[in-house]
Amino acid sequence: MFGERTQFAWYSGTWFEYVYLSGRRVLAGFAIAAAVGVTLGLLIGWSSLVRDLVDPTVQLLRPIPMTAWLPFATFLFGIQDTAAVFLIAMGAFFPIVVNSAAGAERTPRVLIRAALMLGTKPNKLLYRVVLPSALPSIFTGLRLGMGIAWVLVIVSEMLAVRGGLGYALWSAYQFIRMDLIIASMISVGALGFLFDLLLQAIAHRLLRWSQGI
Repeated sequence: MFGERTQFAWYSGTWFEYVYLSGRRVLAGFAIAAAVGVTLGLLIGWSSLVRDLVDPTVQLLRPIPMTAWLPFATFLFGIQDTAAVFLIAMGAFFPIVVNSAAGAERTPRVLIRAALMLGTKPNKLLYRVVLPSALPSIFTGLRLGMGIAWVLVIVSEMLAVRGGLGYALWSAYQFIRMDLIIASMISVGALGFLFDLLLQAIAHRLLRWSQGI
């Protein structure tokens, strides 16, 4: 079973296992952050009522360092994957929601008027006009959120869960194995780079009309 080996197991054929554990936590937290952040960001940028009600709370929570959420997460969820996923989702959420809101708010009014003149119903403007217009900013937020997710998975695995590249890095530090520390760092950097390339590829495919991507 993954994560049930001894402390010394990280240097003996466990790379794929720990990459799987870290990747699973990153994807779970990032998916939650993307779903909530994009939806809420579009609503904040589009509706002044939602902006007045929700944006102050977002801006109040945003400056809190993500490491400060770690004791809260472990107290609430215990030493298990849920704590790591929560921390990753919280960290990735803020750049996604802020960029999504900015993209929605910058939607050219001429596009909205043109859509209305062509028969688009007002209740469909958000996903037919605002969402496509905000996509470049949304992908910027997603890329920033993904980078933060890989940072936070290391933090959470050092202190809040067992197994993963962060756990391997911390174990290597405890046993003064600089070679394994560097290997873990390079692994995280390479995986973060690959995930960013994937997001860029998706963005290029969806945003061929945009010269900014």
